[in-house]
Formats: sequence, C-alpha cells, structure tokens
Amino acid sequence: MAAAGALSGFVPERLSLLHTVQAQIAGSFVKLVAPAAVGGVALNTRYLQKAGVRPGLAVASVGASQLVGLGAHILLLAIFGFITGTEKTPSLSPSRTVMAGLLTAGVLVLVVTAVPVLRKFVSTRVRALFAGVVPRMLDVLQRPAKLLTGIGGTLMLTVFFVICLDGSVRAFGGHLSFAAIAVVFLAGNALGSAAPTPGGVGAVELALTGGLIAAGLPKEVATPAVLFFRLLTFWLPVFPGWLFFTRMTRKGEL
Repeated sequence: MAAAGALSGFVPERLSLLHTVQAQIAGSFVKLVAPAAVGGVALNTRYLQKAGVRPGLAVASVGASQLVGLGAHILLLAIFGFITGTEKTPSLSPSRTVMAGLLTAGVLVLVVTAVPVLRKFVSTRVRALFAGVVPRMLDVLQRPAKLLTGIGGTLMLTVFFVICLDGSVRAFGGHLSFAAIAVVFLAGNALGSAAPTPGGVGAVELALTGGLIAAGLPKEVATPAVLFFRLLTFWLPVFPGWLFFTRMTRKGEL
C-alpha cells in the first residue's frame, strides 16, 4: 500500500488502487531478474502506460516519484544520522558516516564529470528519466491530497523496512537504537540500488551486515538477522509477485 501511494501520488490521472497495489507486488518478481534501480522504474512506467497514461507523462510521473524518493532518502539519512550523534552508540559515528558518504559522492561526481563517455551516458539517462518531471510536479502541486499521498507513501515505505530490519535484529537477540538501524538500512539500500546485480543480491547483504557490525552488533547476530530480513522482504514476495506479474500481463495491465 505504501509503494502504491508513492507511485499514484505523482500521477494526476485516476488509477485503480487495486491494480496499483498488484503492480507493486509484481515488482517483487521483477527485482529478481533486473537490477533494483531499473526493474521497478520499467515496470511502473509500463503499468502507467497500460492504465491509459501517455508514455511521456508516464515516464515523467515515475521520474518525479524517483526524485522525491531520492530526496526523502537523503533527508532521512541526515535526520537519523543526527539522532545517532546524540545517542550513546559506541561504534557508529554519524559525522564520520556523513563525511565518508559526501567524499564518496564527490569522488564519483568528479570521475563521471572527467570521463566523457561516463558523462554522456549519465546525462542521457538522467535526461530520459527526468524529462518533463518539473511540469508533472507542478500538476501534482495543484492537488495537495495527491502530493500528500506520494510523500507519505515514500516515507512510510522506508519506515516499514526499518521496522522489519529492527524486528529481525531483535529476533536474534540483538538490540540497537531505531535511529542506528535506520542509518544502516538507508546506507545499505543505497549501495544495493547502485549494484548491478538483480535486487542488489550480495551487495545489500554485505552492506547491511557490515553496517550492523560497525554499529556494535556481533557478527553472530548481524549475519542471521540480515539474512532473515532479506528472506522476508526480498525472497518471500517473489512467488506472489510472479503470480501477479503473470496475471496482469495476461490481462494486458502490464
């Protein structure tokens, strides 16, 4: 439901709530066969086109959703990073984490800017994804209820994932503050989205496990907690995702 809100909130046209939820469940299967940063974008764009949204507007709506999601991700990472700085979390220094993230981002930007091939590739991809995003956002801004749905869905989706990771840690006898869990998840999810593997398999597990260990959990707790979290959020939804993907494709909804 949160994922459906995060998409439909940036589509001024009327969408079926049931079909939008089903499309997000179908995305759980697509993640298994495509990189995390690509599969969801392609599926949602296809769904909007089949729902009657013109191709250019469908791409712009998905781009607006992705842009707001990126902004929310950075904002939440900054907020929870600040909160961890006021807590007694011995091994997780938010200032060092933030500085390392900023330095890494700066190096990546410099590399992409300096290499013509990379610069052209990134600029082409960004233009294709976010073309028409500003006009689309202006349309959404005229509908406060839609904007609230989109932003609320984006935030709730992240919060639910953090709650699940926190519960997985507690299930194996570990304990960290909610803010520390949130910082680990947000950082690990960002790395997983950038990984070329389907669903960030391997990269997400390593990033989350390393983050939890750095936050103070013993590896005997961090490793099974992360594997359990990925079982719940990535592997178990694959089968129902395949069922919905097959059904919606057969009915011409995807």
